[in-house]
Amino acid sequence: MKKSMKIFLGVAGVAALLIACFVSLSIYAEKEINTPKFELPEMEVQQAAELPATKEAAFDYVSSLYSACTAADDIELSQHTDVHFTEGEKVTPFSADDNEVLSRVLENAQGAVSGLYSVDENVLMTKVQNVPSLSFTKADVTEFTATKGYVDENGEEIDDGFYYITLTLNPSCMNTKAMLDSEIRKSAEKELASMLSVKSLDIAPTGFTVSFKISYADNLLTWVEIKRNVMLKASVDFTDAYKALSESTAALEIPFEAVQSIDLFHYGLRFTERQMAVEKKDMKALPLEVRVDSETTKDEFKMTYTVSEDGILEIDEDGVMTVLNTKKEPVTVTATLEYDGHTYTDKLIVYATELEVKTDEPAGN
Repeated sequence: MKKSMKIFLGVAGVAALLIACFVSLSIYAEKEINTPKFELPEMEVQQAAELPATKEAAFDYVSSLYSACTAADDIELSQHTDVHFTEGEKVTPFSADDNEVLSRVLENAQGAVSGLYSVDENVLMTKVQNVPSLSFTKADVTEFTATKGYVDENGEEIDDGFYYITLTLNPSCMNTKAMLDSEIRKSAEKELASMLSVKSLDIAPTGFTVSFKISYADNLLTWVEIKRNVMLKASVDFTDAYKALSESTAALEIPFEAVQSIDLFHYGLRFTERQMAVEKKDMKALPLEVRVDSETTKDEFKMTYTVSEDGILEIDEDGVMTVLNTKKEPVTVTATLEYDGHTYTDKLIVYATELEVKTDEPAGN
């Protein structure tokens, strides 16, 4: 066979192979494109409340949620307070070197002072010794912000299912007399007794904000941060051991910030998806979040599941769903939790379909 003929047949063979591949690929693509897949229908986003548009509405919204929490017997509270002696203290008649030493002393004292405040870890609200109160009124609110999600440090908008509401308050509404008369002040002075004695003390409020984090899917308040900023103004006499600092009464002005964080854990349950699609013979765990005390055993609560129509789904005691049959219309799964004298329920819409379920994106909430 001539060389030119061999080349021709070789090229023809490669071309035939490529054509076969393209034909197979097109047939496969056409089959995939034309294969019907089940897509979940659009659902209206269920929101228990809209974001407030005015500072008055913001106050009413968050204060009602907080009041409901403090009166509840199925919420656990955790709280702690961080103390900061912020930069900018002024002390006379100290030298610059003395002021630098004092700044380091204050920095080291922050943890000790923080420990003087109440600390609770996962305590049932009804058993908390000192439930924090929102000691301000609607008239005290000067500004507010209300957003769905938040903007992170990179400037990106993050929506993680929460409302974030912050109230800025008139600092003068802060109860400085209560601070001056508090056990915390007395404890601090006692700890400092070996170093100095306080001749006089005044507290000038400089800033007051309260922030709230709310799960908008079920309208639950999950976190509160109360931030108070004041200027501590004191006249002190140092003991003989520290007379080198000052031979006369020292006048101190120290910026002070106390940040109280309150976490709220609600008992109950909720489906993390509002609807889902499954195929016959599928076996899947229900997208369910159950919230009980971390030390609770399985014998101390009861979970039950019901389906709006028999013969479609079977759900075992562990919340694992088996699809028995398909149906054009969806069925509703109701989960019920009985715990500590309370009953909680939530519902999930399930489409048991004969069509292939799309898996390239999560089920809509």
